[in-house]
Amino acid sequence: MSSKIVITGTEMAYLHICRRKLWLFHHGLRPEQEHVNVQIGRHIHETTFERHDKDIPLGDIGVIDWEQLKHGVIHETKKGKSPKAADRAQVGYYLWWLNTHGVMVRACRIHYPTTKQTVEIEWGPDVIAEVEANLAAARQVVSLAKPLDQARLPYCKSCAYEELCFA
Repeated sequence: MSSKIVITGTEMAYLHICRRKLWLFHHGLRPEQEHVNVQIGRHIHETTFERHDKDIPLGDIGVIDWEQLKHGVIHETKKGKSPKAADRAQVGYYLWWLNTHGVMVRACRIHYPTTKQTVEIEWGPDVIAEVEANLAAARQVVSLAKPLDQARLPYCKSCAYEELCFA
């Protein structure tokens, strides 16, 4: 397993959602772009926080929704109704990447517009440890010769990959 394997923020989230989905996505199988849940998420992204410049690229690892770097904060907007481990993994990775590339960011605010909830993840040793463990685990999964066996999970019925896994 190589630390040269580039892992994206989306892949860090998929590590906590479904490791089979992570492997499939990393290896170029991406049916989700036309999936209804992705389209809803895209609509929420486009119609919230419209006064901010959006989609700030972070090298090869992803795109943050918007930033307030003068305040040391980045922002992500999520379709879900409540915080999930996948959300924390993705934004923690963005915090880690920015801070290790010389952009000092103290926190990420995750916005959940459907419930008007905001969660703040603060940069610190716990985030560093989580990100490094997640990176190692994600690289291990994507280095496998084939995807993990499918396992029916509660959210499979709403997943764009369901047909690939259970057809």
